[in-house]
Amino acid sequence: MELVITGHHVELTESLREYADRKIGKLVRTLDGVTHTQVELSVNRNPSVAASQIVEVTLFARGTVIRAEVSSENMYASLDMVEDKLARQIRRYRDKMSGHDRHHRQKTAAMVAVEEPETAIPAEMEREIISTKRYPVQTLSPEDAAQQLDLLGHNFFMFRNRQTEEINVVYHRPDGNFGLIEPML
Repeated sequence: MELVITGHHVELTESLREYADRKIGKLVRTLDGVTHTQVELSVNRNPSVAASQIVEVTLFARGTVIRAEVSSENMYASLDMVEDKLARQIRRYRDKMSGHDRHHRQKTAAMVAVEEPETAIPAEMEREIISTKRYPVQTLSPEDAAQQLDLLGHNFFMFRNRQTEEINVVYHRPDGNFGLIEPML
């Protein structure tokens, strides 16, 4: 298992690196199948932001990505908090993989709904693409994609639907349920 610790606008001292390795590395080693772990420590340089010490951890395990991000006023406190957050996510992941959460998976499958696409942004609001990300698209069922969305902590998740072989997007709805976007050709 590879653990990569990087810093952005922060000096990575040996004690900070050892603390991150001890906190995150110990937790990650308890999870089978982790191939790669990225820990990014950064500082927000905006003086009006009190919680400027940010820790972001991304685990890659057997086709699953688990991600946690925490910010506070102290880098060591941020590492402690991200460890707790990651431990909860790993526990939830293990429960779902071991079948203890079978009832929840059935409930999640019932919540995935087909939605009409939202209307486009008006032309008078000019916006631009400022970031591009590329990642491999996984082939999953909509229920598994909803589970992956929860583990990542993002607003949406793009995947290849196992039944239709088309690219779909699952997202969090404001009412707490999930939505599913399917292409119409």
